[in-house]
Amino acid sequence: MSNRVRGERTEGPADWQEHYRARLISVQDAARLVKPGMRVHFPLAGGSIVQRALAARSGELAGSVNVRLTSPLIDPGWFASELGGAFQFEFELFIGNLARPAHDARRGSYLPNLFSTSFKALDERPGEAKPIDITFVNVTPPNGKGFVSFGPHQWNKREYIRHAEVAVAEVDKTLTRTHGDVWMHVCEFDYFVEAAPITPDPAVLETELEQMEPGKRDQLRAIVAEAGIERVLPIVRYLARMSPTEVRVLLGIAPPPKEYEAIAGYLGELIEDGATIQIGVGDPSAQMPRLGAFDAKHDLGLHTEMVAPGIARLVDRGIINGRRKTIHRGKAVAVAWSGSDPDDLRIIDDNPGFELYDPGYVLKLSTLTSNYRQTSINNALTIDLTGQINSETVLGARMINGTGGQPEMHLGAFLCPGGRAITLLPSTAINGTISRIVPQMEQGALVTIPRFFADTVVTEYGIARLLGKNHRERAQELIAIAHPDHRAELRQAAVRLFGR
Repeated sequence: MSNRVRGERTEGPADWQEHYRARLISVQDAARLVKPGMRVHFPLAGGSIVQRALAARSGELAGSVNVRLTSPLIDPGWFASELGGAFQFEFELFIGNLARPAHDARRGSYLPNLFSTSFKALDERPGEAKPIDITFVNVTPPNGKGFVSFGPHQWNKREYIRHAEVAVAEVDKTLTRTHGDVWMHVCEFDYFVEAAPITPDPAVLETELEQMEPGKRDQLRAIVAEAGIERVLPIVRYLARMSPTEVRVLLGIAPPPKEYEAIAGYLGELIEDGATIQIGVGDPSAQMPRLGAFDAKHDLGLHTEMVAPGIARLVDRGIINGRRKTIHRGKAVAVAWSGSDPDDLRIIDDNPGFELYDPGYVLKLSTLTSNYRQTSINNALTIDLTGQINSETVLGARMINGTGGQPEMHLGAFLCPGGRAITLLPSTAINGTISRIVPQMEQGALVTIPRFFADTVVTEYGIARLLGKNHRERAQELIAIAHPDHRAELRQAAVRLFGR
């Protein structure tokens, strides 16, 4: 059992400083805390230094350790097939680009849950729940009163710390300073690791590039110059099997497709002045600030899970000011500032206008429905003619990602008085050959949003308003915004499914 009491506080700087010094350990000792049979959790953007040290112990642990990850930002080598069954993986909420090959190869499984109810089983049904033996998170150095925060990537780390038997903090002095309900006292942690973030080694990247044909090598070097080596190095082992275009898309620096400009225009028609917005990651939604979807709006509020590049600049420009919000008036509120670009983070750093809160509060339906005209903006991979929304799978059952906070944000906006739940998607995939608006979901496809919560759908061909419409009417709305090349086939399917 943990040697701490949850929520414990000590008085006076000498007490917390002694607690901190007595529990300061090396990275290797932190990795050695993991024993065979344990369940080990790395919340989103957490514990990257220890991950490498733990992966190095693969030969000692012999496949007996269950590791839970959320969209890992690095691969310390443990997703590679050559490690065999050294670790058992469980992916929560987001799978992410680095972990997707391991999930495809069935070396890990997906845990379907919600941010706001992630710990319901542990809190209410402990006899049925899987225990959290140890968790690793990143924190800032303690302030003068012994409190740390989590930088821009707070997510559900506080809840993991409070539920784990052992909690270990990697202390990172480079983290962005944030405001809101972000603090934890050092006495709520069992161990601390002081380790500078790993500096990317240009030699590793250069060795990889030298093995490529000259044309591709030159294109990738241009990408490195544009994106920065810090963003490229975590994916260096995948560069050989990716095209430069795929690398640009993965890093978020590819120019947006032409159809996204039309989607941004239609989205701008739907967003009301004063609305409280949420915007999802991924495309097309992540491109909407960049494409000017909100530029002509006034007094928008922000209450979101995470953000898209450019959102902080909209706050800085006064387009998002929160004046009409009913809760957290005048504040931009999120679970994490993940998704921000470097310019955004410079605006957010130590700025009290931006506040973070735990997902159990931000994404709770009662919180969302208390906002002024909560408006969600999320993406889909496919949508069928009844309004079922799939944001997780392609080619039937192949998972591209998990739900993240989309279900809660969509439902909260749908149920909020004056709110609207908007789903964005380009009309086609694979160079126009496949319609993303489909008659019925493929076998094995996952439904992220049930049809009875479908609301408003946007493609580059217009807006489909589904709320209050029957299946036949929904089919007509969706066919009208499908790609013209696929409308005839969709009409035939609609007649077969719903009649004339």
